[in-house]
Amino acid sequence: MSSGLKDISNYDHEKYMQVAIEEAKIAGGRGDKPIAAVLVHNHKIIGKMSNTWNTRNSKVHHAENYLILENAQYLRKHGKECIIYTTLEPCLMCIGTIVMADIRNVVVGLEDKYMQTKKFIDSHNWLKDRIFNFLVGIKENECKELINRYGSERDKSILL
Repeated sequence: MSSGLKDISNYDHEKYMQVAIEEAKIAGGRGDKPIAAVLVHNHKIIGKMSNTWNTRNSKVHHAENYLILENAQYLRKHGKECIIYTTLEPCLMCIGTIVMADIRNVVVGLEDKYMQTKKFIDSHNWLKDRIFNFLVGIKENECKELINRYGSERDKSILL
C-alpha cells in the first residue's frame, strides 16, 4: 500500500474548488475550454492552471497536466501530501499524470459522463492503490454552468 495523505476531511473543498472555478472562467473568457485545476499542500495553494488548448494550440495542455508539469519539482518532494482540485473529472491522460506525480487525492467539481474516469480507476487495482480519495460533486452546479456558458456543443455532451 502506498503512503501519503489519506484523510482530507479537514480541507475546505469548496474554497479550493472556487479558486479553480475562477481560473476556469478566465480560460473560457479567452476562448479555451473552461476547465481549471488547483494544487493544494498543507492547506496552501501551490499552483493553479487552466486549460490552454487554444491559447497554446496544444491538445495536451489540459489544466491538470499543465499544472503538474509546472510544479513537477515541488511534487517530487510533496506529491503524496497534495490534493488536486479540478473543475471537471480528469481524462485518462491527466489521471495518469496525477498518479505518476504521486498525487493521492483528487477532488472533482463535475463528473464527465463521457470519460467516466472514476469507473476506470475502480477497474484497475494499481490505480485504486494510489488514489486514496476521488471526491466528485464539489460545487457541481457552478462547474456545470462553466461548460454551459463557455463550452462547445461537444463539450456539453459530457453533461448528459
